[in-house]
Amino acid sequence: MLVRDVVLATFSLLQTWVGLLGNLTLFTLYICIFISRPQQRKSTDLILTHLTITNSVTLLTQGVPVLMFLYGTENRLGEVGCQIFVYIRRVTRGLTICTMCLLSMYQAVTISPSTSRWARLKYRAPESILPSFLFFWIVHLFMYANLWTTTAASENITLSVSKYNIKYCPSVFWMSFLTDTAFLSVITFRDIFFVFLMTCASGYMVIVLHQHHKQVQHIHSTSHSPRSSAETRATQTILLLVICFVSIYWITSSITLSFNFVAEDFQLNETLAYLSACYPSLCPWVLISSDPRVPKPPSFFKKVRGLSAPPANNNTNCGIH
Repeated sequence: MLVRDVVLATFSLLQTWVGLLGNLTLFTLYICIFISRPQQRKSTDLILTHLTITNSVTLLTQGVPVLMFLYGTENRLGEVGCQIFVYIRRVTRGLTICTMCLLSMYQAVTISPSTSRWARLKYRAPESILPSFLFFWIVHLFMYANLWTTTAASENITLSVSKYNIKYCPSVFWMSFLTDTAFLSVITFRDIFFVFLMTCASGYMVIVLHQHHKQVQHIHSTSHSPRSSAETRATQTILLLVICFVSIYWITSSITLSFNFVAEDFQLNETLAYLSACYPSLCPWVLISSDPRVPKPPSFFKKVRGLSAPPANNNTNCGIH
């Protein structure tokens, strides 16, 4: 086992655990809110819960091969195990782009002015979330069905390179995908379609936020409600997530397309694997930093100090009203 392999695998494992910690923190928060604090529930919580689940599964499918590599474990999953493993990874990665598109479009409808033609969709939008999830799952479960005939276990591969994703249930099937014109066309159309909708929704949100900012400047008052400010912060967070997602998507797509014109490079494959896991690792921490419902360290320690401080003397406060 080369030192370079160990270093890269350790970095990948750290990336996986950081992402899993953030996603599990968010998932626990949303479950607690749904069960015990319904008054704090937001309209986008259900979509974000689904996003944390798909992110977690995507990260797990990267972390398991890394652990197998670090501990020198032989590939004992077999062909069926590899098929299940890769199938889940591709499905969840496809669901991520659909969920992000749904999130951006839902927020765009939510913040649309009452005079907008989208205003009448505000009350119908929450009812479309669960049917959208069901549609996405059905489509992707069938879309990647050909993985069962193209994935192959790599038990006999003994390459001494850091491409553990090739050595342990990897993309041995990838070249088969490239020769399947129909499948590649469907995947490309899906990606372009959802990225286009995501971009349009994000552009619309930028316009609405800009108009709102101009109105506030003209009014010169604080008549806008806290709800409006909260929606503005939520919209800015979603815009940041969309920018990160689209940027990483186009970079990874460029690297993937380069495999059609140049020989497949292990270093490019490693870069592609790290970049693919960047968004699932980064996304929860962006949400945690912007969600006031998540306890932050300063406020947590302030509460601890408040509980440990001695009670105030009631006699000294009698004249204070």
